[in-house]
Amino acid sequence: MSIVLDSFFDPSPVGHGGNRRSAQIVELLTRSQIPFTRFERQLLTTGRDRVFAAIRALCNPKTVRFILKHQIELQPALKNLAFCGFQRQLYDQVLSQHTESNLLLWEATKNYVAPYVAKDRNFKVIAVPQNIEYFVPDAFPESLSTEIRALVSADFVFCISREEEWLLRLHGANAYYLPYYPPREIEQQLLNIRARRTPGDRFLILGSASNPPTRQGIIEQIQWLKQIRPHLEFEVDIVGNKTESLKDYCDQTFTLHGTVSDEQLTALMTHAKTALIHQTASSGALTRIPELLMAGIPVIANGNACRSAFSYAGVYCYDDEFELLDLFTQSLNSPPSPPRPIAAEKRFIDAVQHLSQA
Repeated sequence: MSIVLDSFFDPSPVGHGGNRRSAQIVELLTRSQIPFTRFERQLLTTGRDRVFAAIRALCNPKTVRFILKHQIELQPALKNLAFCGFQRQLYDQVLSQHTESNLLLWEATKNYVAPYVAKDRNFKVIAVPQNIEYFVPDAFPESLSTEIRALVSADFVFCISREEEWLLRLHGANAYYLPYYPPREIEQQLLNIRARRTPGDRFLILGSASNPPTRQGIIEQIQWLKQIRPHLEFEVDIVGNKTESLKDYCDQTFTLHGTVSDEQLTALMTHAKTALIHQTASSGALTRIPELLMAGIPVIANGNACRSAFSYAGVYCYDDEFELLDLFTQSLNSPPSPPRPIAAEKRFIDAVQHLSQA
């Protein structure tokens, strides 16, 4: 029995954290010899197409019946009603073509109507949210309660953080923690860096400045580092997509590299003294921290970024500039690689196998 895998991201080790989390899920399925089919979604590439699709969804009486049947709470805006209607049509159309399947593995959880349509078509649903989308600025069109109710309706939810597991369980979800662990190709690359590590004196910040929460976190981090700079000499490399656009926030302490080649990134990670991660109120750095630790690089991070990583050896958390300065004065040893979450992986695979055979 094949399952339907619904994700926004290509499961590629080359890409951002979303790609890598998807790659982890695909690797678990492949390793367990579980057949799956990718959910092929309709892409509307022009504004005209999107407008006409929204009008068709608004005018379809099935949209209102669907909302009333499942008591979906919508914000009072036509675009939200149109989004709900279009997603209902999309999932109904695609799932109707998968008569050989009975399980939807739902990563694209921003599409909150998916589990309701799936249940109407007698599919079981396992949600694997990349994060709670409501907490990502401008990512989720509805309220937090709407998102939580959709996730609670799934048969299982496998969360990337302990905090989301806790929150969803409070609302009655059958939720479990499935931490990020790098897929095999990334794991080997990171272990190769670990074997060649010769730490220098420079600190390393990794992150995409094109991602609004990450950008804001790096900007605040730069400001905090400037405040402790009079008390201690240090230099920082900042690497990632569009980080060169941060030049107005930086002084001679910081070197902005922008996007670099794999060879350049390997060199920077090989020689970095410590990695620095700082997040404003957001969904955390849940893929970066395990990867840095696997490469043998200790991590200094603020409390928001340390979400679900407090127990990892080699992660040092701070909540203000004084604690950050204190950590800069310490000698931090190379951390052990994070342990593979064998029990959590087995729990996920057992759930997939059980529901796909039900």
